[in-house]
Amino acid sequence: MKQILLFLLFSGSLFAQKTQFIELRQSIKDKNKLANSITLIDRREDKTIGIVSHRKEPYEVKFEKDDLEKLFSDWFLEDNKVQGNTKYFLMLEDLKVKDIPTERSVMGHLEMQISTFLKRNDKYYFLKKIKISKDYPQKDHAYITRAIAAKISSELANIIKDSYTEVGLNIPVSETDLGNYEKVISEQLPIYTSQSFTDGVYRDYKSFAEQNPDKELTVKKNKDGMIKGVKRVDGYDNLSKDVFAIIDNGVAYKKTPISIIEIEKDNEGIFIMASQEEIFPQYSSTPIIVGAGAAGAIGGLVVGVINVAATKIRRQNALYYRVGIDKLTGNYILPEGFDKAK
Repeated sequence: MKQILLFLLFSGSLFAQKTQFIELRQSIKDKNKLANSITLIDRREDKTIGIVSHRKEPYEVKFEKDDLEKLFSDWFLEDNKVQGNTKYFLMLEDLKVKDIPTERSVMGHLEMQISTFLKRNDKYYFLKKIKISKDYPQKDHAYITRAIAAKISSELANIIKDSYTEVGLNIPVSETDLGNYEKVISEQLPIYTSQSFTDGVYRDYKSFAEQNPDKELTVKKNKDGMIKGVKRVDGYDNLSKDVFAIIDNGVAYKKTPISIIEIEKDNEGIFIMASQEEIFPQYSSTPIIVGAGAAGAIGGLVVGVINVAATKIRRQNALYYRVGIDKLTGNYILPEGFDKAK
């Protein structure tokens, strides 16, 4: 009887599901000691993360404890012995892993979306959001399951630490509206509600979305009225920071590494028509000339503006894609097939 029991236990262990734990070990210390707590809001419909294989062996990816709210709270308290008054919230919206079959094997895949908020006067204020869709080919990773678990852990730590110093969008969201926060916030941002744009230079997406141009910067033009870049209002061009966008005569332009491209708007939001090389020139082997008389960068912008005729040509050119701009972060929403890693 004992031999049978031992055999059953041994047989069961052979087929037991292996587990890859997500270890929350990185520091999330708030150096300014303003944070009071981190509270997890888990809005995933399916709480299971998924299974991914290492050398054909399946591993279930899991957090170390089932009580995630306590797990994240303890993580914060471990690194923050002295607390301030600001309460932070981390919303877990999507977290899935899976195997994707390849010609010879399988590769791992990670989908992840998390957002952070602070709470003030019973209202939530959006801070940051990340969305990740990443493949893990076998040839690039010695241990795929560990690489994916480490990526999840590092992204969680990074967004929490970055949120301590983030100046959020000044639009309150009630607790009942948290599940629909993107729509609630974007419907109140001036960049989407206003019929016209405010001329000026915008250092970051937040100022652009709220239509608050930089008071120290202005658009620089040549004698023909062509935009040549930006300059300080006192006349000096030695700018220490880059810019997100400029608006001139009511027309908005997005700065890319090698050009400025007109920002357009439709029912889905704002976007630019751009080629892969304009967004990620470091991956291009062909020099790109954009706009009329493109030349060297001045204050983070280059010579040459995409005019109305050029915009129409871009729409008809297969090399140009609709690249969306995230309504809350200003990050690019890349279309399918538009990958920076060529």
